[in-house]
Amino acid sequence: MAIVEVAIPVPLNKTFDYLCDVEVAVGTRVRVPFIRKKVIGIVLGNKDKSEVDNLKSVEEVLDDVPILDKPILDFLFWSAKYYHHPIGEVISAALPKNLRLGKEAKIKKVTGLSIDTEKPDYKITDEQSHAIDEILKAQNSYHGFLLHGVTGSGKTEVYLNITQTILDQGKQVLVLVPEIGLTPQMITRFESRLETRVVAIHSQLNETQKLDAYLMAKNGEAGVVLGTRSAIFAPIPNLGLIIIDEEHDGSFKQQSSFRYSARDLCFIRAKQANIPLVLGTATPSLEMLKNVLDKKITRLILAKRAGGAIMPKVSLIDMRQHFDGLLSTLLIEKMKQYLSKGKQVMLFINRRGYAPVYYCKECGWKAECGRCDSGMIYHRHINRLKCHHCGDEKMPEHTCPECKQPSLEVLGYGTERLEETLSSHFSDTPIIRIDRDTTRRKKAFGEHLKQINSGEPCIIVGTQMLAKGHDFSNLAMVGILDTDAGLLSLDFRATEHLAQLLIQVSGRAGRNKEQGEVVIQTRYPDHPIFNYVLSSRYTQFASQLLKQRSSALLPPFSHQALLCANAKNKQMAEDFLREAAGLLKSIQIDVVEIWGPVANIIEKKSDYYYFNLYLQSNDRKALHQMLSTFNEHIDTLKLKNKVRWYLDIDPIE
Repeated sequence: MAIVEVAIPVPLNKTFDYLCDVEVAVGTRVRVPFIRKKVIGIVLGNKDKSEVDNLKSVEEVLDDVPILDKPILDFLFWSAKYYHHPIGEVISAALPKNLRLGKEAKIKKVTGLSIDTEKPDYKITDEQSHAIDEILKAQNSYHGFLLHGVTGSGKTEVYLNITQTILDQGKQVLVLVPEIGLTPQMITRFESRLETRVVAIHSQLNETQKLDAYLMAKNGEAGVVLGTRSAIFAPIPNLGLIIIDEEHDGSFKQQSSFRYSARDLCFIRAKQANIPLVLGTATPSLEMLKNVLDKKITRLILAKRAGGAIMPKVSLIDMRQHFDGLLSTLLIEKMKQYLSKGKQVMLFINRRGYAPVYYCKECGWKAECGRCDSGMIYHRHINRLKCHHCGDEKMPEHTCPECKQPSLEVLGYGTERLEETLSSHFSDTPIIRIDRDTTRRKKAFGEHLKQINSGEPCIIVGTQMLAKGHDFSNLAMVGILDTDAGLLSLDFRATEHLAQLLIQVSGRAGRNKEQGEVVIQTRYPDHPIFNYVLSSRYTQFASQLLKQRSSALLPPFSHQALLCANAKNKQMAEDFLREAAGLLKSIQIDVVEIWGPVANIIEKKSDYYYFNLYLQSNDRKALHQMLSTFNEHIDTLKLKNKVRWYLDIDPIE
């Protein structure tokens, strides 16, 4: 009998050997016994002998044709090695659920071809034409391009042009977007222009749809595979180009279980397939700007808005002089002017719920979550206090639990309270609120977008979901409220993220012929960040940040890893990391610094205490060598099985 090596989705850095009476190709799914249950694994190789006696046998071979080909397996092996994550779990994360459950790899419903494709009714600009030519020159070799175009400069038009050329050669294209909310808009644009099948891969599809999209990418029926971060693992045999839209966006990083960055992995996938990679954004991440400086990628600039639209004018309202609650009188006046001209207005506030603080004005008591180190947010429409970290809910008290006085009030604003305040000022104007609470229903987001795209005057209230990529043709004014938290954050990336957010949100205004306006309310109008945002000088601001990071030796001038431990017993989490730090120091690689353990910014979440150990080095190879050695000796740690722990490579939080 032959021996096969099988990867099983368990948190162990090893594979398992089984006997098999038939020849099985690498990349095929098999059903095997594991401890007391049957599991689905992937065959990684055939062996003549095993180091283990009394091998169990494969119970069933599930595929005639391997589900994973060699290129995708090589890519998954690289990912597992770089992120120091068990290969079985990495492969499992890359497969749709129905394949993990052992269901048949068969397409239920083929996505139709778009029948009537249309040609654009405008001419591409010289900048766009130059970008298209440069990218296509590299079409049969690996080369990275940063497509740095101001908001509304027509980056999508560049994507569509290069995609069509690649499709004409019988190849496939992978397009990644950061948010599910952007996928329908992108799919519509690609389907209406390209004569090919466009399939979507993201978490809001049902399992059958996900499997169909996966298999159509695998068999080459889909010319374009468009999705959120998990689409990076789709098997695309004739891959000719990878496009990442809004490359600066944090959503490309998976923040649980297998913590990979889809943006970073795109470089490896493009290199392995020997194809060009295009990263588009109006606000490049510092990592990509450093890659440009190091001549690892080429920057192509689109400095003008497409179709003759001009950049919006940006102004500040000093809230120290105009304090009238959340909305200054000046802002309300400006909103009235635009609405009276039949235009749309958008207000951005990055906090959902009604109010972030529910407190007693007599004694200062505050509603806190019993399971986390955070306050409870008041949600008025359901009359509940909610924790946005663990999801815990409770009814609000009527009298203060401390001083028993009926003096409880709310403080601060969320989207819900802003919507209520606006309806008192603008009783005749429709108000569309877009946040996680109003878009829970499957088609709710699409319905909201349809209402906005009708062009009727309205006020749009939203969180970060609205900051990215959306193209609202009649939106003339954007108001940005409550940005100051980003200036006071402990995170060294906070000002970079704030500048990106301000410019991205501002970019939604005036995408038509008429100039739009952006109004930012702040208590710190003299902060240097506003100077750059007001004059659309993001690159200069980013250059200043790069200098600061360089002198502080922070990423992207160094490489980080984070070892996080959490346990219900606070001491246990801290002790495990002390033990881990001892093991890491004994490896004796001097160029790696080890800091901690320190408590997480939110120390307690869902009854678990979180502690972190940070590793940093300007030598990436040395850092990974240390982590590999650490993983080999992890079983020597006494507390390893007493706590939950994970390793995060290149953390962004």
